[in-house]
Amino acid sequence: MREFYTTIDEALLTGLKTEIRVPRNSPVLHECLGFRIGKKAIEGIESLSNPLPVALDMHYNWPFPQFLKQESWKILVVRDAINMEDVVYSLDADYNATQIFAVDELTFGQGTLMELADFGEYAFMTNGVLMLYWDPTLVDWDEHVAIATIPMMRTVCNFKGQMIGGCVLSAWHDCDEKSIVWSDIGSVDFTPNRRNEAGYRRDPFGGEVYHVRRLGDNVVVYGSSGITMMSPVGSPAATFGFKELHGVGLKNRGAMNGDFNQHLFVDLENSVYKLNREGLKELGYIGYVEDLNAGDNIVSFDQYKGDFYISDGTDSLLLSPNGMTNYPYEVSTIWYDDEDDNGLCGLPETPNPMTHEPIVVSHIIDMGYRGQKTVFSIELGASEITDAEVAIDWRMSSAAAFQRTPFAPVNNEGVATLIVAGTEFRVCVKSEAFVRDTSELDYITLRWKMTDLRALRGVYAAPPRGQR
Repeated sequence: MREFYTTIDEALLTGLKTEIRVPRNSPVLHECLGFRIGKKAIEGIESLSNPLPVALDMHYNWPFPQFLKQESWKILVVRDAINMEDVVYSLDADYNATQIFAVDELTFGQGTLMELADFGEYAFMTNGVLMLYWDPTLVDWDEHVAIATIPMMRTVCNFKGQMIGGCVLSAWHDCDEKSIVWSDIGSVDFTPNRRNEAGYRRDPFGGEVYHVRRLGDNVVVYGSSGITMMSPVGSPAATFGFKELHGVGLKNRGAMNGDFNQHLFVDLENSVYKLNREGLKELGYIGYVEDLNAGDNIVSFDQYKGDFYISDGTDSLLLSPNGMTNYPYEVSTIWYDDEDDNGLCGLPETPNPMTHEPIVVSHIIDMGYRGQKTVFSIELGASEITDAEVAIDWRMSSAAAFQRTPFAPVNNEGVATLIVAGTEFRVCVKSEAFVRDTSELDYITLRWKMTDLRALRGVYAAPPRGQR
């Protein structure tokens, strides 16, 4: 009986499927836990280190801790649920922490995630219940619940020396949580004046403003009802023009992140989008985002590699520039430290040793032939993987649930013997010894035979789709 083979390789450079329903035999993965999709190969995940002082009183209460790193300032915010306070620290280059203020919930109320506008010598922070700013004259931090020239806001950013804010909570003209405000150029005075530099307006979609973030020469307004682009205009006066980008709001406050070049966000329909200077692109991944908990989803950004982490406080997704994978740990904040050689840092830090079991599960394959087939062996194009095991998910009809065989060891030649019949399959590969810098998994090959020839007429047909 003639033997065929089907090779899975492109899927290892694509990652998880972008849509809930994807055609059989598509070069995507059903599951990819503990890996990152690299440019040339699938990689093991990089551990997150914690360079903060051991003596620092660290608490992990989702969606905190926060680490805010901008041009001149490093800020850490830790939520202490026992003492009911958010403790704000300033960190120097060596991560020595100096407490700025403890925002007591009984006194101020519970704030949201902290927002930072870094102007170099001057810095401003707000979480909706307290405003903190660095006073270069006094060389100290000052805290206020009300400032005559600045409304209480939940979100702020520095746009080329001009402060942009949103979600106004104090009495400020006719503004409210659906308002966007901006200051004079080169000043933090938001009071509207005859020069028309400072001003305000309502969110075009009429929703609560969650974030204002700079993107290139523009500012993006992320709201509960839609996404809007703010662009500076000089005529008839120095102000801003507004363009609606996306008519579905942000999933929750914190469900976006990025830098001046690119943003990633999750909308209320659980779809992932990337926004850059070229425009808005829908990436999808709805099925995987829906599997995350319905609470606060936090997007973290590794600016060094361009990776985004989407986490629910228990599980996460990792989107590299090349594709999505499953990340096995929660991530509330992440940053890259290239000054002290700490590498990729994050909170909560990754367990050492890592406690997950890396596994790759292919998408559904039927070899382009709907009759019953029997798989006899699986070959791995792998190196530096000493304990790999494989299994096969199989079913006899597309209406049935998949069943998984026991895992079988892969020998030194990269071959595992598994004899299983079915009409549709998924291949599973796992290994606890996959090392990020040395291990490789280039391809997975199934060797199989047609064991149900009732649909064939005459000689065997041409090799099925997927044969190479």
